Amino acid sequence: MLCTVRSTMLYLLGPAPAPQPWRFDIVSALIGVAVALLLTGLAYHFRDAVRLGWETMVAPLARLYHRLQASSEARYRELVATRVISLIVPTHMVSLDAVFVEPELFSPSPPPQSLSEVELEPAGPRVLPLRRILSGHSQLVILGTPGAGRTTLLAYIALVCARAVGGDAKAGATLEMVQGRLPLYVLLPAMDWDETDSESGREKDGTEILLTAAVVAIGGSSGMVRPLRQRLEAGQAIVLADGWDELLPQQRQQAAAWLAELVNTSPGNLWLVGAGTRGYAHLTEVGFVPLTLAAWGAGQVETFARLWLEAHTPADEPLPVALRKLVAGLHRAAQAGSSPLELALQAFVHLSDGQSPIKRAALFDRALDLLLWQEEESWLLAACRTTLGQVASSLQQEGRATTSREEIDATVESVLPPPEERPARAAAHVFRALTGERGLLRQVGHNRYAFAHPLWQAYLAARQLVAVDPASLVERMDDPRWAEMLRFCAELGDIGPLVAAWLRSPDDMFHTRLHTLSSWVRVAPEDASWRDGAMAVLARGCLQPGQPAQVRHALAGALAATGVPGVTYFLKQALQHPDAEVRVAAVMGLTRIAGESDLPTLEAVLEDEEPAVREAAVRGLAYLEIDAATRWLAQILLEGDDTLSPVAAEALAQCGEEGVAFLREAVESEDVMARRAAIFGLAQVGARGLLERVAREDEQWIVRSAASAALDELEEQEKVSGVAPPLEVEQLPWLISWAASQGEGVGLGDAARQMLRRALSEGDVSVRLATVQVLAQVGRPDDVARLRTALTDADLVVASAALEALAEISMRYELRIE
Repeated sequence: MLCTVRSTMLYLLGPAPAPQPWRFDIVSALIGVAVALLLTGLAYHFRDAVRLGWETMVAPLARLYHRLQASSEARYRELVATRVISLIVPTHMVSLDAVFVEPELFSPSPPPQSLSEVELEPAGPRVLPLRRILSGHSQLVILGTPGAGRTTLLAYIALVCARAVGGDAKAGATLEMVQGRLPLYVLLPAMDWDETDSESGREKDGTEILLTAAVVAIGGSSGMVRPLRQRLEAGQAIVLADGWDELLPQQRQQAAAWLAELVNTSPGNLWLVGAGTRGYAHLTEVGFVPLTLAAWGAGQVETFARLWLEAHTPADEPLPVALRKLVAGLHRAAQAGSSPLELALQAFVHLSDGQSPIKRAALFDRALDLLLWQEEESWLLAACRTTLGQVASSLQQEGRATTSREEIDATVESVLPPPEERPARAAAHVFRALTGERGLLRQVGHNRYAFAHPLWQAYLAARQLVAVDPASLVERMDDPRWAEMLRFCAELGDIGPLVAAWLRSPDDMFHTRLHTLSSWVRVAPEDASWRDGAMAVLARGCLQPGQPAQVRHALAGALAATGVPGVTYFLKQALQHPDAEVRVAAVMGLTRIAGESDLPTLEAVLEDEEPAVREAAVRGLAYLEIDAATRWLAQILLEGDDTLSPVAAEALAQCGEEGVAFLREAVESEDVMARRAAIFGLAQVGARGLLERVAREDEQWIVRSAASAALDELEEQEKVSGVAPPLEVEQLPWLISWAASQGEGVGLGDAARQMLRRALSEGDVSVRLATVQVLAQVGRPDDVARLRTALTDADLVVASAALEALAEISMRYELRIE
């Protein structure tokens, strides 16, 4: 019906009219043009007002955007500061910046530019203060043994950078060159080293990996990534990557390639990597320069003790008596080989309950009790200890550095009694104790936790594993990641089977196994059945004929470091040995452990016919760190001959404030030669003002000239603005000259290295010495055979330098050289 009506209507209306064709309307077009011209003219006439209106409307939005960006960065910096402060244990007692002691670092010596600069007595590595290492080459790897201060150094730099915003630079007056840089702190073992994104299947972007890791490490949000990327791409960041030595071998290669890519794509930034003293070759091959943390001297130990005491003592209480006691304790610990981390635990324990544990595991044990003990909840300590031990054991055996929240919770549940027999929320209480301010587990990423320091993992794993079956540890004895754990085992259990297997295996040319054995002896119980036999092996190694001087000296030091009472007698007997090198080694070992009662023996050594023995005795007095030795050095300075007086002055420079005070007095002496000798010590401590006065006013030209020479040397040192870039063999001027004298060019890459090897076998003494010095920095495993041949070089200086080069290559590549 409806369809019929519709048809009828259409019929009545008739067909639809045809569409009219388009025609140009000149009037409408002219009107449009006129309006457009009018609007354009108005816009041009009122252009300033329009622009102002636009800016007025847009500017608040732009400011809001930049404020949000700045707010994200400021919040990120706050989180970085909080994170790095928590890296130091015990965080609850002192802050990082309150007890930080500026370290010194050994930098590779620059190569000679010409053969005339090659010294027959090659200089050792340069010592650089912290402020200078950050103003030169931008890629550095900080080397140090566990506990030497690598993490503390990186954390302190991150803290300085994080706080230096808007003029607020509370810490780090000596690090002005990095203040304002954006710190990107990452823990390498906590990162995912899969090459592809598991969700998208695409290869990961290197910058994205870095920024995500930096944000996750501090518990930040993804919104922080954009401002961080902008600062990184602008070259305004400092990347601090820690934990290289905890990576697996295959991960190290990936990490080095990743860092190399980032350096190339993000120029202008600074890059610091914390690594152990062995196995860092992947980094040097991509342009990183190694710097080694120097052992603390007496002055640094004194400063550390004072800072701890000031942080712990109320402002209105006196320090002197307590300070002397703490300094004496830390000096003894440092002399016995304790690392800065162990010195920090010594200070913590001493200031907490007055104890001073001598053994290493005993120190960690007492520190753990103090960190975890809760006065009204004694059950907590046992639960935390057991949980930490099991987690550490699992990580150690599986070669991991991080664990998950689920794994920690499962372990806590396994060590607690049934729910009906334990306090309410006991599991949550244990987790908070383990991960809180006083805990030893730190969150290092999304659902990832790690021990506050690898040494805590090694100690707790040793406690757990040594009680099971020490003999099972034999299969782990050559794994470097188990070295610290095995050292703790030497103190905590019977490792006789391990020692027997250790000594049956062949040693390398540097007697690395004997050095490790000495570290076990030092901490072992006095009644350990294997101790006497191990000491006999060490003594024979020290006296072995034909031993290179450097190796013998190191073995004497290792023997002395054991602390076994009979060592002093053995070294005194060795002072009568007919070989002067043995006597030098004996003096060097004896001065590491001698006390005031041994001074007459050392006084007799000063009559030795060999100058090297007498000089070793004088230098060794600085290690005694007793007032009588310091006074004796002052006497030698004033009354000694022209050879020993300058040596005594340099030794006094290492004796802390008291030694420097003696030097200041000596420079006022009436004796001309005493004043001249004091210059050598004052130069060591950088007493520029006093040296300038002496150079200007002293009445004797010989003293004035010595002071002027010392000032010139200080100026040369200050000209070194930072760390030099890595050596490039093809650009060595002396090698180019030598190759030209052979009628050839140096070439590039492998060709240049081949020319360097020819120089080692065909050059004269200066050329050979320059070559081994270069190989010490850039040598590879395929250079070992030629350097071994150089050990028999007719020139003893070249042979000695070749041994040093082999040692460097061995450590760099973690290479065993038989």
